[in-house]
Amino acid sequence: MGKQAFEHLLGFHGAPLLVGMKPAVLLSFRKDRFEDFDALLASYAPCFHCKGITVRRLAEGEVYVLLLFYRARALARFLKQPQARALLGRCGYDGTAPLDALLAELARRIERQKTFPHEIGLFLGYPPGDVAGFIEHRGQRFALSGYWKVYGDEAAARALFARYAACTEEFCGKLMAGQRFEDLVVAV
Repeated sequence: MGKQAFEHLLGFHGAPLLVGMKPAVLLSFRKDRFEDFDALLASYAPCFHCKGITVRRLAEGEVYVLLLFYRARALARFLKQPQARALLGRCGYDGTAPLDALLAELARRIERQKTFPHEIGLFLGYPPGDVAGFIEHRGQRFALSGYWKVYGDEAAARALFARYAACTEEFCGKLMAGQRFEDLVVAV
């Protein structure tokens, strides 16, 4: 796979982030499916930097790499919400720590556990009440399942899921119609 496949994967799985609707998205890439994954990713650094997107490797093995694409200001603002800070504190994080320290701790937990810690939903912009509900109910007894499992405001989640789906369809449609990836990514 090459540049076009990479862009389509990013668009399909990350359009809400790429247009500024969501603070972060987590993507796993199989590195051997690309000729030189590291060089390919590096070639997008100017675009991402210019548009306010940061890429952080949360975990990496021989075959796969787990990348968090995020907008630092938006994610930091989201994690500073009182409910998010409180939940991070209950999960053992220093809720007052800067974003880089929180992300470093998340990466350590992923590496130690070899699975996703449940609080990862906060880092992806999921409502804190839904993340708390997922932890409390161990992923069961949810009201709705879509981009995440919903335990709180089902109507608001349905509306947001619809906006994310429409955003993804529009982004991917424009990409397939020949618009440049760099032109579709929004600076926020």
